[in-house]
Amino acid sequence: MKESYKNILVAVDGSTAATKAFTEALKIAKRNEAKLFILTVVDYRFSIGDPAFINDALKFHLNNAEIEMGQLIADSMIEEIDYETKIDSGNPKRKIIDYALENQADLIIVGATGRGAVEQAFVGTTADYVVNHAHCNVMVVKS
Repeated sequence: MKESYKNILVAVDGSTAATKAFTEALKIAKRNEAKLFILTVVDYRFSIGDPAFINDALKFHLNNAEIEMGQLIADSMIEEIDYETKIDSGNPKRKIIDYALENQADLIIVGATGRGAVEQAFVGTTADYVVNHAHCNVMVVKS
């Protein structure tokens, strides 16, 4: 483990584990005087049906993600640290890895389990993927 971290990425999805990961990320960012990157990725890959309906569903989920992230931040003591938020859509596993690279994250923090039960059944957990593909240290927070 590194002695200190400067750029920390935490992935949140509204799950209990992600909320605990966010709380842990705040503590580590404060302790290290690091910048915190907060990422939510709306996974729409398992949506089926009319493209217009999928587009409306994506807008709905992106809006919900924005509300959830806003509440998470409002309930925290985040004003004490430098942070940046991003809400994206696509494959959460790949988006987390890409965003970490783009922002030179030296620590990624994820929850052990998230909301993606369908994805877990078919593809494996996001946490497993991030641990095995990240360029930096990864902390998995259990709920």
